[in-house]
Amino acid sequence: MINKGSKVALALAASTLLTACASMTPTREVTEGYRIYDITGDVGSSVIAADLRTALQQNADQVRFSNSIPPHPLPETPARFTLTDPFANSSMGTLMAAQGNSMKVPECEGSTFTATSNANFQGAENTTFFVCLMPYSEGHHVNVYYNFTSVSGGFSPEDLGRTLAQSVVGDSSQFIPRIIASLETAAAKSGSNVKLLESYPN
Repeated sequence: MINKGSKVALALAASTLLTACASMTPTREVTEGYRIYDITGDVGSSVIAADLRTALQQNADQVRFSNSIPPHPLPETPARFTLTDPFANSSMGTLMAAQGNSMKVPECEGSTFTATSNANFQGAENTTFFVCLMPYSEGHHVNVYYNFTSVSGGFSPEDLGRTLAQSVVGDSSQFIPRIIASLETAAAKSGSNVKLLESYPN
């Protein structure tokens, strides 16, 4: 006959086993977020772009930049970034959707400066930042979009090594707040007034 203490011990052991099994389940998770800032002040696009460029170079493994001429005339209200799926309505898109994958590409129409950066971490996930500078008649908008893809679980030696590394030092999502803070500092570096207009998560 099992006494009350033994039942409690068995229940705790079962709970621990279930938790361990869940943590080893192969898992892929994508998390998105964005921020939109309004920048006003007597400062040109090239100055703001240079500061944003430096901030990204200091905080990412790989960075790609694109510089364009401003629209003419400047709009009274700046456009907002959009997300498009280049494989939408295609056989490739259908296959990716069936596997639980999708590809969202951020775009900024009328942007004078666009940057995409990547930060890999332990070979397990990837954090991507997309930044664009949108001039308008009263100033500039900076659109920041990011996504974080994490992979966890599994029983291969590589999977177990990755899980152990993440348990010790975390993952690259911990650097997202630091990069955002760096971009905010860069936007205000030239003496501009910076105001957060939209954000997700809030």
